[in-house]
Amino acid sequence: MTSQPLELEGSWEEILTHAPELAGRRLRVTVLSDEPQPNSAEKPANFRPASGRSLLRHAGTWAGDDLEECLQIVHDTRSPVEL
Repeated sequence: MTSQPLELEGSWEEILTHAPELAGRRLRVTVLSDEPQPNSAEKPANFRPASGRSLLRHAGTWAGDDLEECLQIVHDTRSPVEL
């Protein structure tokens, strides 16, 4: 049975605190760039909000007979926006 590799990330000094548990083991060290890592909450540089163009492909293609019922359910169950 193969165990999952241990992955550590931090400064060299932080990694050295794990020296006793890593002694005698094979390691792979990757030195990362000095550039700050993007915050996961930030959007990537190439992020573009949706334009709705993909929805337009379906415009006018409704094939069911329950459109009015579906719209009424949406109106009945939506809640007011809190800003």
